[in-house]
Formats: sequence, structure tokens, C-alpha cells
Amino acid sequence: MSKHSETGRRRAALALAVAGLPFALPAQEVVEEVVVTATPGNQSTNDLAQSVTVLSGEALDRARATNLGETLEGQLGVSASYFGTGSSRPIIRGLAGARVRTMEDGIESMDVSTVSVDHAVSIDPLVARQVEIFRGPTTLLYGSGAVGGVVNTVTNRIPERAPEDGFDAALEARGDTAADERTIAFALDGGGDAFAWHFDAADRDTDDYEIPGFAEHEQQEGPIPGLLENSDLELASYSLGGSWLGEGSFFGLAVSGFDTQYGVPGHAHGHEEEPIPPEPEPGHAEAVRIDLEQTRVDLKGGWTGLGGGIESINLRFGVNDYEHVELEGQELGTRFENDAWEGRLELLHAPLGRWSGAFGVQLSEREFSAVGAEAFVPPVDTTAYGVFLMERLQTDIWDFSLGARYEAEEHDPIGAARVDDTALSFSAAAIRNLGDGYSLALNFASAERMPVAEELFANGPHLASGAFEVGDPGLGSETSQHLDVGIRKTGGSLGWSITVFVTDYADFIFLRETGNILDELPELAFAQQDARFHGLEAELLAPVAEIGPGELDLTVFADFVEGELDNGDKVPRIPPLRYGARLEYHTSRLVVGLQATEYDDQRDTAPFEEPTAGYTLVGADFDWALRADGDRNLSVFVRGSNLLDEDARRHTSLVKEIAPLPGRNYAVGLRARF
Repeated sequence: MSKHSETGRRRAALALAVAGLPFALPAQEVVEEVVVTATPGNQSTNDLAQSVTVLSGEALDRARATNLGETLEGQLGVSASYFGTGSSRPIIRGLAGARVRTMEDGIESMDVSTVSVDHAVSIDPLVARQVEIFRGPTTLLYGSGAVGGVVNTVTNRIPERAPEDGFDAALEARGDTAADERTIAFALDGGGDAFAWHFDAADRDTDDYEIPGFAEHEQQEGPIPGLLENSDLELASYSLGGSWLGEGSFFGLAVSGFDTQYGVPGHAHGHEEEPIPPEPEPGHAEAVRIDLEQTRVDLKGGWTGLGGGIESINLRFGVNDYEHVELEGQELGTRFENDAWEGRLELLHAPLGRWSGAFGVQLSEREFSAVGAEAFVPPVDTTAYGVFLMERLQTDIWDFSLGARYEAEEHDPIGAARVDDTALSFSAAAIRNLGDGYSLALNFASAERMPVAEELFANGPHLASGAFEVGDPGLGSETSQHLDVGIRKTGGSLGWSITVFVTDYADFIFLRETGNILDELPELAFAQQDARFHGLEAELLAPVAEIGPGELDLTVFADFVEGELDNGDKVPRIPPLRYGARLEYHTSRLVVGLQATEYDDQRDTAPFEEPTAGYTLVGADFDWALRADGDRNLSVFVRGSNLLDEDARRHTSLVKEIAPLPGRNYAVGLRARF
């Protein structure tokens, strides 16, 4: 590929960001269209007015980490909860937990990661082909739990077509210095005209990871400086799937598993002891580990070119058997189980005048239970259904879309009264071509979110948050009014995008400090209050110089969000202002990058919340294709992170005072496709 084609690929990153947000596109490939699978009809990004980022190719390879949250943490508007190597959920525009829906191929991950921040998301980033990040209210497609955003991990576990040559294979092996990581993963794809199959497997092991100094903030002495105890990880995942292929149709099934055991740093259970002691001592509880197993079966089908009033049908169904136990030393602690299923049916109708669109139905059921010392939420059976409609109108200079969704949900807890509720949401969006490479995107949504089980029924000690949490069965739905405006320039020698957003919440659900002490823990009670979130996301991409066979590019980026309750108090654990730059030299076979990101101090804190000092993370990467022959290639890569060895503590983490991010780290690996 010529350097000019590569420049065009980089320009496409901004051109395809329909709502003013950037894209990561596959390296060494000119991409004119990126398909977003988590939309009716698998629309291209050109057709979407939502704020969306697609992370794929070389950028996804560079970002992959041991969990989903850390993989996405560097994307605009995205932070992570970080509870050590094993657990970290994405936080989108300051919203976390149940407000951010994590999915694999359009179906929820069906784990219990929203119940507690020390619970892992059961999606392995190693199997991702691309990751789609939707910002803002997306309830019209995915349910009331997605008012903060959606993260959809796209895999090839249910193939929709066979490889062109009948067989493909991919392999990756990597290791690092901070945690002595040992990772190997591979995927096999094959088939012909009538049948396609897929198999993948991954195995990852790490030791306790290295840190710059002592684990506990402001600690001056201790037994093991430079190491975060109980932060190791073991993880294995696998999947076997196949699809029957027809003319304009396919139907497939996959069975997959996700098994992991990981330490929860600084997290010890017990009622007479300190909730989070700096180290186990005689009389203290043992350090805690989580042993997680999930098996899921997924079905997927698609039929196109049907004719008549319905042009195509998309079917998606998943069923899940999930269990994890919390091990306190050699003792069995709390056991969490979550048996769930979810199904979606989407129908794309024939054009009605100038309008085109889709409608559908979504059904789900969940049986959740927790038994043990930390069972702060009672067993709950939850049933939900939703119906949705999305319509689109295109003119010469405008692209309009409208949508609506109705959803009903019922919670049936053991030992408490049944709770049911409904939610109704609407959206309107428009894209305006301003000419000369400029465009404007507007997105408005009025969305309702129904409270989840832990917000309604929690009543017990929750050691991950170091508090006694109390729910409220009388909580009602929270309603948000959301507006974001994006402007971008993609023509000429300079490309840039900027998005500003504001969301007003009526009856925002949050945990508040009551001042009471229960079981020697501070009481946190779920309450409702009006709130406002606002923020900004921006990126600039510019070519710097042509050097030999390649080009040097500069990317500058920044994001910011603020959340405030109507009484003037700040919403807790809001990420600070973040800005940085990446300098990258690239040819058809070589990518070399240097990046620095500044995280500002966070002193706009909620009551009883500690401020967090800022830090700078510097990283570098090197990716060299030893062989590049079409789809067959062999490459080596080197990654350096936290090169300044900063004592970096993430404000969004509940364990920031006792669990800093890893120190200086070098990773090296080999990637092959044949």
C-alpha cells in the first residue's frame, strides 16, 4: 500500500465518525465502510446518527488487555472501574454499572458484573474481531439498562460466511514484564458453500503485578514494596460454532465457555476486622479470590431478500449458565448464580414512501441468587420484554432518524414484594452535510431507566464497596433528556471532530452516605435526586511529514465530563479531565507510535469521597510485519506502558487507595494469520 493510501485510511477514521467521534480502523487496509453489527440490518457507520466508535484492526490489537474495561479505557469518553487485573467494567461519560450494557454479538454478557465492581465481565477481549461503543441513551435498541451506553464485542463465533479459501487460522502469543503474563490464543475458521465453522481458544496466566512503590496510598513502609499482592489471574475461554448457509440466509449455533480465577487486591472479608486491611495478619480474614465459570449457547440467523412488506429478518438468542464463588483462603465464601436467557427479533420493512426502518421485539429472563456472607442482594427472578421501532428519512443534505421503545420489567424477589415497572423512550437524530468536508450531527433522546435488583433489594454488607448497602423497593424509573451536538471536518489536509453533550436526569438513582454505621460499616442507601451531566470529546488528526516510504501523523485528543446533583453535590467517581497526543509513523508493514495521556487532578468530589492526584501515562508501541501476503501475515509487536513508572490511581476505582495501576511494563508478542 502506498503512503498516500494509508493517509486516506487515516482520513476515513474521521469521515466515518458519524456523530463526531473517532474510529479505529484496521491497519494496512483502505476502508470505505465500517459495518456496525449492533444495529438493525447491520448498518454502516455512514447511516448512523448515534455517537459510536468502532475499535478494530491494529488499534484493537494495541489496546487489548486482560479485561474489557482496560481494553477500552483509552477511548474517548470511556474510563473503567478497575478492581485489579481480573475485573474492570467500562464507564461511559461518567456512567457505570447497570447504565452501561456489555454485549457479545448483540446479546448481553449475562454475568453479575453490574452487581459489584469486583465481579468480572465474562467477555474475553482476545476473541474480539471489533468492539462497538455507543455513547448516550441507546435504550431503543437494547433496553432500559443502556442509558449510559452500550459496548458490543463482535466475534466470529457464529460465522455468517465461509473463508474465501475454505480455511483461515490465526494465532497470538504474548508476555509482559510487570505481571509475567503468559498468553496464547488461536482461532480456526473453515467451510464451504453450505456450511461454515469456527473454533477459538485462549489461555492467560499472570502473577501479582509490579507497582512503583507501596500499594496503600501514602504508606511509607511495608513488607512487599513494588508488588500488589493477590492481583494474579488465570483465565481460559473457548468456543465452537457452526452455521448452515443458504442463498441470502444463514442459521448458526455456538457453545462457548469462560473460566477465570483471580485475586481481589486488598479485599478481605469479615465483620470484626478492618474491611480492607493492608495485609493479612493473625485474626484477619484471608485474602479473597473469585472463581468464575460461565457456559453459554448462542443462536443467530439472518434472512434477506424476502420480498413483500418484510425485506429481511435478524434473529438472536442466547442462554447462559453462570456461577462464581468467592474463596476466602481455603474457605468457600459467597456463591453467585445467574441463569439467564435473552432473545431479539428484528424485522426490516420495505420502504414506506421515503421512509425505511425496522421494528422488533426483545425478551429476557434472569434467575439470580447469592448465598453466603456477602449475599447483600436476595435471590431475584427478573422477566422483561420490549418492543421498538426505528425509522430513517434521507434527503440531499439531511439524514433523519426517529425511534421509540416500550419496555416492561418484573422483579420477583424471595422474601420481598414483587416489583414491576414500565419504561417508554423516544429519540430523534439528524446529520447535516455542510459542504467542503464539514458536517453536523444532532442527537436527542428522552429515555427512561427502570431500577435494577440491587438498587431495589440490597440489604447487607458489601465488602467491595466497604459499606452496608440498602436498597429501596419504592424507587421509580429515572428519566433522562439527552442532547449531543457533533461537528467534524474531514476534507483537506486537517481532520478534526468535536462533540458536546448534556443530560438532565429526573429522579437519578445513586448511592448516598447516610452517616449511620451498620455491622461496623458505613451505611450507603440508594436514593433518587435530579442530576445533570455535561461534557466534551474532541480529536484532531494531522499529517506531519512524509518520511521515506511512510508518513508521520499526529493525533491530539481530549475528553471531559462532570456530574452534579441538583443540591450542588458532585456525583461520585467521575473521571477527571483527560488529554493527550499520539505521534505515529506508519508504512505498509511498520507501525511505530509514541503516546502520552495526562489525567488531571480530580478534586470535584462527592461528600465523603477522597480527591485523586493526577498523573501522566506514557506508552510506546512497535508493530512489524515480517511477512505480509494478502490475508496471510506474520508480525511481531512490542508495547511499553507507564514508561515513567507513575504511581497512577484511577479516580473511578473503589480501590484506588490500595490498588494503583501497574507500573512500568513491557509486552512482547507474535501474531500470525495463515
